[in-house]
Amino acid sequence: MKGMGSLGNLMKQAQKMKAEMERLQAEAGAKTVEGSAGGGMVVVTANGRGDLVSVRIDPEVAKAEEIEMLQDLVVAAANDALGKAREVMSAEMNKLAGGLNIPGLF
Repeated sequence: MKGMGSLGNLMKQAQKMKAEMERLQAEAGAKTVEGSAGGGMVVVTANGRGDLVSVRIDPEVAKAEEIEMLQDLVVAAANDALGKAREVMSAEMNKLAGGLNIPGLF
């Protein structure tokens, strides 16, 4: 029966880790990061879950003849913000794992 106690402890640890992961994901989701492009002409804000929250565009770059450049700047700023959001989530998950390298966790 010794093995059953170990299995029970393992299950309790897994449940605790899951609850902690959910807490850290919620914390990361509450954090925001900004990505920018064009020297700040376009600024995109994302949360730690990787959701885009807002986009600010300098009116000077919103002219009709600049639309292609504006589109490129929005994509670049969004990618910058999403990259930072992934870093926030990764940092939170590293706290949970305590430096362990668990394949597929993050």
